[in-house]
Amino acid sequence: MTDKFNAYLNDGDLVEEVVAANGKDTYVMPARRNAGHIAIALIREIVAPTVFRNAEEEITDIEDRDGVRRVRATPSKFKFGERGRGLQVLRAWNVGGRLPQNRTAVGDRMPIRHAFDLNTVVFGDSAKSGSRVLPVKASVQYSDALSTVPYRDAVGESFHNRGDETGTLWDAEKKENTANLFTRRFVRPGALLVQILTSNGRQLPLIGLDHLLLSLGLAGSYGGQTSVTGVNVRTHIAGIYASRLETPMSSPYELLRKLADTVDSVNDVVGAVEQAMEGCYSVHAGTDEACAYQRQLVQAFEQDDAALRRRYEEAAERIGDMFESYFKGTRE
Repeated sequence: MTDKFNAYLNDGDLVEEVVAANGKDTYVMPARRNAGHIAIALIREIVAPTVFRNAEEEITDIEDRDGVRRVRATPSKFKFGERGRGLQVLRAWNVGGRLPQNRTAVGDRMPIRHAFDLNTVVFGDSAKSGSRVLPVKASVQYSDALSTVPYRDAVGESFHNRGDETGTLWDAEKKENTANLFTRRFVRPGALLVQILTSNGRQLPLIGLDHLLLSLGLAGSYGGQTSVTGVNVRTHIAGIYASRLETPMSSPYELLRKLADTVDSVNDVVGAVEQAMEGCYSVHAGTDEACAYQRQLVQAFEQDDAALRRRYEEAAERIGDMFESYFKGTRE
């Protein structure tokens, strides 16, 4: 499947050596961006009550340009969990993931390759090294995830009270009834969210695309409050698409305008997304092809496939050398 996407991925070095303006010195910089755009359309199926919110009591929402209020899960709600899953994949084969997520720091004598790895290339990261900050831009960008139906049809609520062990609301210490009464809002099981993952400028290597598909997995736990209650979201790939330049359809805000208001099953939404996306992209792998390839990767990982493991080991060596050469000047 991946052969058709080679022209839109980075099939060479991730960094390049450039001659300075004086014509004598050289320095290392990230490989220059070239024409190439990859978009992965995802349908996030809510399979258990899920909470996506920030500081507000209600589920995060947004009104689109057509005036429809929709559930909105910001990129971090999914990226955080999938970045963590990517670290687990690397740790399984001892090819990265040496530091905890969001705790990346480089000591004076610590090799850069122990902090930055394939996960860094895909999801991005930054690390403190002395007084300096070492940033790495993500090769993959996550969009918002938007519900296919209006907010009112995707969100439910339940009333909670926190009584004591006697079953009453009486607080014996304070000599008053408890005030711990509240309404909890959640995204209902069965709700569907559309999200697009993109990689632009031919910054993503092929092993990075495979690592992303493995990190997406088939299901996971998402949302700050509900990420500890077990699997609550199932992920469906609605095709992988490529073109030389970005298209408006790589935004879920634009894509949802092409979907009929009546589509509310996974198959309906996947079919509508495929139909809308295929007309805008010169190269694509449909749902069946993309899902089969992802399942093949998952199966290979579960069975500790030697060929896939070897690819990860070779990539770890190459990417480690790349980060060492790129950040060399920051530590001298």
